[in-house]
Amino acid sequence: MELPEAILFDLDGVLLDTEPLLANAWSETAKEYDYYLSNDKLLELKGRRRRDCAKKVHKWINKDNSIEELLVIQKLKVDKELTKAKPFKGAIDLIKFCIKENLPIALVTSSSKESFKIKSSLNPWLNLFEIKILGDDKFISAGKPSPDPYLRALKILNVDPNKTWVIEDSYAGSVSGLKAECNLLFFSKDIEILNKLINEFNQDKIQKVNELSEIIYYLKLFKGF
Repeated sequence: MELPEAILFDLDGVLLDTEPLLANAWSETAKEYDYYLSNDKLLELKGRRRRDCAKKVHKWINKDNSIEELLVIQKLKVDKELTKAKPFKGAIDLIKFCIKENLPIALVTSSSKESFKIKSSLNPWLNLFEIKILGDDKFISAGKPSPDPYLRALKILNVDPNKTWVIEDSYAGSVSGLKAECNLLFFSKDIEILNKLINEFNQDKIQKVNELSEIIYYLKLFKGF
């Protein structure tokens, strides 16, 4: 990888440590229907838009109740969980570093406008992003793992995808970024998913990172600091 023209950030599981909170909300929602969500199923939900998750859960529980009812139940649980959301170590420093160095950035998240409002009210630093591609963006026909969200960000920033970094933690989000022909910084300890991505895509476009501070190090290295 070379010095990027832009960096595109996922939100949940990359900047905010919310994935366990979201998983718990879906688990508790499924329990209302006497259904247990396995870890494998929770992994399938990771990185996807809320309604897309609801469609999967609704199919799994196989009840006559509507998806809308399921969403109402889940919202009550997730809103409570999100009050606990905290940033990952190095998240704020990385964003501020990019802004200081005039490196274009954008937030590309499956979170809806309403969900982002809750998260940013508790973490106002998220409003440092001038460009935010949200899950209910009217210009996006399909959410992650479709490349649409990242293609939308690339179009707005007018940058070359092959010179753009995407920071993701989920399989769905990673596939979205790679299908948009971006380079992936995989911020996760899930080696199984990493190997799956390497087998499916060009290994040269994938780099694993353990800490967000590593990305500042890479940027400084490329800039010759």
